[in-house]
Amino acid sequence: MLKDWRKRSKRGYFVSTSPEYELLLKDDSVEKWITKLKQKDGWRTTVPSFLRTLYKFTKYSGKSPKELIDIASSTKKLDQREELTSASPAITELVQGFINKLLSSDKRERARHVRTCLTSFFKANGVSLELETIPRVPKKEEFIPSKEQIYAMADYVGSLRNRAIILCMYQSGLGITALRNLKYGHVKKQLEKNRVPVRIRITSRINRKSSQVPFYAFFGAEACDSLRAYINERERKIQKMREKGANVRELTANSPLFASEGKNVPFGDKMAVSSIWRVVKDAAERAGLQKEKIQPNYLRKAFEAELNRSLIDEEAKKYLMGSPIQGIKYNVNKVEQKYLIRNFSRAELSKLTVVKEFVQSLGIKELEIKIQKGLEQNPQMTEMEAVRFIVRKEFASDSKKN
Repeated sequence: MLKDWRKRSKRGYFVSTSPEYELLLKDDSVEKWITKLKQKDGWRTTVPSFLRTLYKFTKYSGKSPKELIDIASSTKKLDQREELTSASPAITELVQGFINKLLSSDKRERARHVRTCLTSFFKANGVSLELETIPRVPKKEEFIPSKEQIYAMADYVGSLRNRAIILCMYQSGLGITALRNLKYGHVKKQLEKNRVPVRIRITSRINRKSSQVPFYAFFGAEACDSLRAYINERERKIQKMREKGANVRELTANSPLFASEGKNVPFGDKMAVSSIWRVVKDAAERAGLQKEKIQPNYLRKAFEAELNRSLIDEEAKKYLMGSPIQGIKYNVNKVEQKYLIRNFSRAELSKLTVVKEFVQSLGIKELEIKIQKGLEQNPQMTEMEAVRFIVRKEFASDSKKN
């Protein structure tokens, strides 16, 4: 019987082993290359990816990195003033053959990656590698779901957590990275106070972008309702699991807002990226949409489409999309008011409902009670007129105080 070479942790997952490219790290040419790569943003992701690609090329060519550089630099310099040496025909043909093999297998993007990687490796070692360009294939037309389709996805998604994910992504425009990094503490107090919309300050730590200028994202009414229902259900599950003797973490401010339900990742831990993809794909399929055409990022695009259909100014749109303009000082309260004007709810709101939401966002409390009193005192007054009267009265009293 063959021995099982796979390694597992105590929790049953595969644990990391030494990378296949480990021996390459001892090569001087690779060390020089990595040093240059580390001068660029995002190198932590780039370096392992490029090393794996170089390793596969060395296996394909049967040459070590040093041997490849020695063969490549066997020609004269391009120009006496230039530091780069033109790659030898042998190396150029070898690399081009490797790329053509990928292209013949219809792996265009992989071939593009290999071209970028190997060009970078040889350039870091003083060799200019001239390769054939790989023409880009026109992008397929994006399918942006409508509001009705998104709410259908939320209805058929199958769980309170997954419904909250769909609606929160759509009503805030947040992507997977930011959504995964949200903590319960970001929304806890606002949910308890029934605040609508819930506002969350998004920073570079949450969005994982070093260039991210902090901004506020908003969860609308349906997103807030679905979040409350999900949090209540999650607390009940934790209680039941604890009663049965399971070692489950309590829900605290530092807990992930959207947590694993214990299938592939321990219950209560941060969800995997693949899990969120699966949530969106499954929801699309259950709603009768072609899941091949739906990606999580399309919920963000649907959010953007709603903004573009509104009369909100461009500065506010950029802010709500997470790209505030450098140098502009935004009034978050005014941005929130503009967010409320754009209806992300399932049903189209009446003009009166929109006005009421806007008035409440100004900080006027117990609006419905005040409207009822106004109508009792002035039966001939319409509800819209009552709202206008209340606004004038509130602001008049504020100006007297000041």
